[in-house]
Amino acid sequence: MILDQENLIILAFIVVSLFFVKGPSISYYWFIINGIWIHIYLDGLVGLCQMNKWLFTQYSQLDARYPEKELTVIVVTGIELIFMGPMCIWIAIRQRAKANPLLTALLITFVSAVQIMGTVMFIVNAWLRDFVDVCHGSCFSFTQSNIFYFWFVFVIVNQIWIVVPLQQIILQYRELQIIYGNKKIQKLK
Repeated sequence: MILDQENLIILAFIVVSLFFVKGPSISYYWFIINGIWIHIYLDGLVGLCQMNKWLFTQYSQLDARYPEKELTVIVVTGIELIFMGPMCIWIAIRQRAKANPLLTALLITFVSAVQIMGTVMFIVNAWLRDFVDVCHGSCFSFTQSNIFYFWFVFVIVNQIWIVVPLQQIILQYRELQIIYGNKKIQKLK
């Protein structure tokens, strides 16, 4: 049930998120939401550690690899919990503090590349297993469950973790060009 006592952790994450509400950019929100909500809470604590029974049931309906503890899912969600979540939060804090833009741009590029790689691994693994874990019956049965869990969540929502990180990499490339361009101009003077 949504209002079970174990869901109080969600309230704690909301309070922590509210502390970081006023960010300097959309990129800041991408990293703070990914760090706290997606990587640490949903994929790490719910998907890997099964800390919220109701949400874990939803994850299991989305993808049968979660209750099976399939190796790719364990590796990807473990990396998300231990590495990606803290890195995203650190990037958001650096963006808010405007700390060393060169290092921040490099961190964003690296973390975004890892996000793309993790998403591709997750999707390719499902594809290699003929989507048996993510389709409820046939992928083209268009039942209510299949439309939501497979077509909307798996096919459409997962693409966000390819498109937005790719956009972040392009933005950071441009930022690095500006940083290095300014340094070259200063050396010429």
